[in-house]
Amino acid sequence: MANVSSLDDRAKASFDFAKESTKQIITLATGIIALTITFQKDILSSGQIPAEAKFYAPLSWLFFLLSVIFGLWTLLALAGTLDPKSPGQPSIYGKNIIIPSIIEILCFVIGLGLTVWYGFLALS
Repeated sequence: MANVSSLDDRAKASFDFAKESTKQIITLATGIIALTITFQKDILSSGQIPAEAKFYAPLSWLFFLLSVIFGLWTLLALAGTLDPKSPGQPSIYGKNIIIPSIIEILCFVIGLGLTVWYGFLALS
């Protein structure tokens, strides 16, 4: 049975980098949600923004929220994998970590793309 103290330095570093990357995406996603919601009255109620563009801001919030949820799932999976009671050698490449991590990143990228597209349409 492996635990955190039995991991070599590279394995410990990989878990630390995975954790920090996940936390960074969560921070960025929540920051973008907070910033755009704070100014949503100015953004969405402006008469100068085309109606089709107004659809993309709330849709981007949904994808950022999903990114946060899957990021939290990833952090919990990382912690569970390092549990001393977990069988086998801990790895960041387990399906329990990879699947929510990939979904987190995809949702973040989609949310970011929708935000940029909204900005492009709003400025056109």
